[in-house]
Amino acid sequence: MKNTVLRILISATLFSLITGIVVAIIGLILGWKTYTQFSDGFFWAGAIFISIGLVNSLGMSAQRTVPGLQDSESAVSDIFRGHKLLAFLMISGLLLFGLSSLAILVGRLF
Repeated sequence: MKNTVLRILISATLFSLITGIVVAIIGLILGWKTYTQFSDGFFWAGAIFISIGLVNSLGMSAQRTVPGLQDSESAVSDIFRGHKLLAFLMISGLLLFGLSSLAILVGRLF
């Protein structure tokens, strides 16, 4: 269990860093000049990830209510995979929210 949690944390952190770099590059290409624009970009990227995770989780919970699938081992493994994806995307989204806040704090210093 600890190995799975640690793997999700590390992969979500790396994914957030890569996403942050991509958002920063897109911002530079689009000509963003202020720290508020970069903060908004990080915020919306995090919001998109959290939304995708929640929609996926809702889809998995709707699948659980289908009669005949409750005792199936494949359905159970799909549910666990859905929760892992939800955790991964939620952690990534929250880290991007933190990056958004950090952009505001650092931007105010300069």
